[in-house]
Amino acid sequence: MSTPARRRWPRLLAAVLAVAVLAMTAVGAGVNMLLGHLTGNITAIDISDQTGSSAAPSIVDEETGNYTPLNILMMGSDTRQGKGNKGYGKAGVISGARSDTTILLHVSADRQSAIAVSIPRDTMITLPTCKKSDGSTVGGYKARFNSAIELGGPGCTIKAVEEMTGLDINNFMLVDFGGFKKIVNALDGVEICLTEDVNDKLSGLVMKKGLHVVNGEEALAFVRTRHGLGDGSDTSRIRRQQAFLSSLMRKTLSSGTLLNPAKMLGVLNAATESLTADPTLANVDNLKEIALSLKDLKPNKVTFTTMPWYPSGDGATVLLNKKKAKPIWAAIANDTSWPPKPAGDQPLLKAEPSGIRVNVYNGTTTKGLAKKVAKQLKAEGYLVRDTGNWDTQDVTTTTVNYDPDYDVSAKTLIYATTANGVATKGQGQAMDLVIGTDFTGVKPVQIAAAMKDLTANVNSGDEAYCAK
Repeated sequence: MSTPARRRWPRLLAAVLAVAVLAMTAVGAGVNMLLGHLTGNITAIDISDQTGSSAAPSIVDEETGNYTPLNILMMGSDTRQGKGNKGYGKAGVISGARSDTTILLHVSADRQSAIAVSIPRDTMITLPTCKKSDGSTVGGYKARFNSAIELGGPGCTIKAVEEMTGLDINNFMLVDFGGFKKIVNALDGVEICLTEDVNDKLSGLVMKKGLHVVNGEEALAFVRTRHGLGDGSDTSRIRRQQAFLSSLMRKTLSSGTLLNPAKMLGVLNAATESLTADPTLANVDNLKEIALSLKDLKPNKVTFTTMPWYPSGDGATVLLNKKKAKPIWAAIANDTSWPPKPAGDQPLLKAEPSGIRVNVYNGTTTKGLAKKVAKQLKAEGYLVRDTGNWDTQDVTTTTVNYDPDYDVSAKTLIYATTANGVATKGQGQAMDLVIGTDFTGVKPVQIAAAMKDLTANVNSGDEAYCAK
């Protein structure tokens, strides 16, 4: 999708701060000292004049003593003003600020799961009526969603999201280019993966395919690049930004960061110094309370998705798909999981058995076992290519050998056969299922309809992704 020059660059978001705050819990007794050092770092903005609500949301229910659900709007600003924000495009053409990356983060009341919904910046909406600094009102006309912040600040963007979703949102976080780079540098870089070489003069990303650890400028170029990867659209780029956040989350929660107080303080300093937030989240005592409440939230319990959309027909913008988005907004409003949890212990799986090619090999002394298992797999819809005996017949642990390029399909087969997964570069599309003595059968799988919706891009925080 094409877009005017001033809209050209996407920005990552203040989710990096949420991750950093979460990670504070691992430093134990030192958290009070760290938070004391951070007092006053965050810039607070009261948005009640825009939203019409002056009541600060409570983190804990006073009657029950339990935590309350959190709805936080996280925005990345594309402003060219301020330190570290210049040199991206022509300043004379790109003025003001837009929320080119926006994620609605819902954290469950039990703090066991979270949903992060990316809102495409090029979604056409009727902008809400918002107040300007001089007291006048503006809005009420159709424009891109990301221009709401330029219209009336973060509060106007929140108002736009509330009108789109029907949800109440009281908290927000906003970070700019410079802040994003500082946070990544404080972590000593974040790992990314590319499936092909990239040479994008617009974003400045020049990189060979494969795994890389990127720092400030290079990391910003990766999350900004659009023309060098995918189909060139912003909706395609959202998936890469979500993958970057997942990688950043895993890096922040790794022992190398958590168990290093000096590094952790650097990350938190970078995050809070770069942050603009509502008065509740600008209060370090509240951040401490939130951080402690999130101590058991794991990356695999964080679901990244994109607000369902459909093309507007102009080749440049998209429209909200209200029917497909309704279950997401309902899950957030009712504090339930989305997509709905599959039966039993099944994780969220995306790949249908009908698209999975597998070779079945018997690694035990039980005669005819490969053909027996192959029959079970075929009954569930898998495409069995070959059967036979493995190199040895003393295999104790059932294993799926798969090419890392097909890791999404591998997850389905690994779950269905209760196997260990072994990534083997060059394995190809067909996987090898090596039956061990621990094999008990083939379990059926459930693929939720939401997982098949390409506009929704459903991914978990522990999922590695190689950008295409």
